[in-house]
Amino acid sequence: MKKIKITSILVALFSVFMTSCSNEPIDPVLSSQLDNPSTNGGSSAAAVFKADFSGQTWVADNYIANIYNGQIQIAGSKGTGAQQQGFAFLLNGTTIGTYDSTSNLLSFTPANSYYEYIGLNYANPTQSLGNAIVTSIDTVHHTISGTFGFTGYWSDTSVTNILPIVFSSGTFTNIPYVSQNPSSDTFFAKVDGTEFVEDHIDVSAVISQGFPDSYSIVASKTNGDNIGIRISQSLAVGTYQFTGPLAQDITSSYLLGGVLYSVDTGSITITSKTATHMNGTFSIIVKNFTTNVIKTITEGAFSVDLP
Repeated sequence: MKKIKITSILVALFSVFMTSCSNEPIDPVLSSQLDNPSTNGGSSAAAVFKADFSGQTWVADNYIANIYNGQIQIAGSKGTGAQQQGFAFLLNGTTIGTYDSTSNLLSFTPANSYYEYIGLNYANPTQSLGNAIVTSIDTVHHTISGTFGFTGYWSDTSVTNILPIVFSSGTFTNIPYVSQNPSSDTFFAKVDGTEFVEDHIDVSAVISQGFPDSYSIVASKTNGDNIGIRISQSLAVGTYQFTGPLAQDITSSYLLGGVLYSVDTGSITITSKTATHMNGTFSIIVKNFTTNVIKTITEGAFSVDLP
């Protein structure tokens, strides 16, 4: 099965960068760093985003960062379309410092892939697998610099023959940043009555052999937990029933602590849909088909821009 994905961090950040003429006011904590030589690079030198892995040095040809709403997002990519690949970091903070993999998202998406190598070992989720270190934030030139290194595990836990990759000697230097909301996407759901509070939302077009072209909506936490829905691009406004994990038109899954729960029953309603945006609601029963443990997902709702 071939799947194609471009992560929402990459898409959202590059979209913001291309459409922004100026930055909105940055977080107040950054203003204190304005004239501090220990935190400001004080340079408008060329940007570089690179890392070593698999016996090569990988160098990005596009890069951007965003400092917004208590988080730093950094992305570097090369290639276009299905061939696009890149790193994406979601860091829970807005200052210089070390951001460990245990509480921040570090990922690399290869070309032609729906899945990613992430700094998370599902067999041992509390294990530190590396970090990103922000060494300077230049609020004069609006650039951010730092280093990173982590061991990335394949995010598709149903596959056991893909070895982790060590990403080393990573640097992001003088990466331009903006300071605004990169996405208008929203997602809400409760799992067994408790709100699922996501850290980011991935929306992508998916091409899968044997399945119709679809949209993938994945709400994820930095620890790897996620709720995912696949919807055929051909479906119009209306209500549809989930019929299992291998259904053609719609399917869903819930990942909790590395344990996969696949859709058993439920329904989804597409309340509005245009060429660029879709709204909907859903209610799903998911099951781990090994243990037969069931989770109930209720009050589901999404409003997302379409790729």
